[in-house]
Amino acid sequence: MKNNNYQKEYKKSYNDKNKIVTFPLSVAFYNEIQRRAIYLDIKTNSYAKSIITTFLNNSTPKTLSSEQKEFINDYIRISRGIANNINQIAHKTNMKDLVDINILINALKQYEEEFKNFISKT
Repeated sequence: MKNNNYQKEYKKSYNDKNKIVTFPLSVAFYNEIQRRAIYLDIKTNSYAKSIITTFLNNSTPKTLSSEQKEFINDYIRISRGIANNINQIAHKTNMKDLVDINILINALKQYEEEFKNFISKT
């Protein structure tokens, strides 16, 4: 019974704060919104909502294409690899361990090459 009451209160609160908007849209406009939503890898209704709220807030859209998301993820992966190596080196030197300079140089060359490949994609 308690769970049922919680759901009713939640639904009432949600409906007080949110309204559903429906309106007819020409097939051509719907197809264009759908095409752009697919490109951004989001649902058509989510994209339409984003367009409206962005317009009302007079701001730029906060959506990223799947290519942009992949680009950012590649950048993060490479950056994390470099940061991880730096942390390992710092940890070893703090523990008074010797750092193999050849391994360090080879790792840095590998990351330099990855960054060159990454930047050439842009």
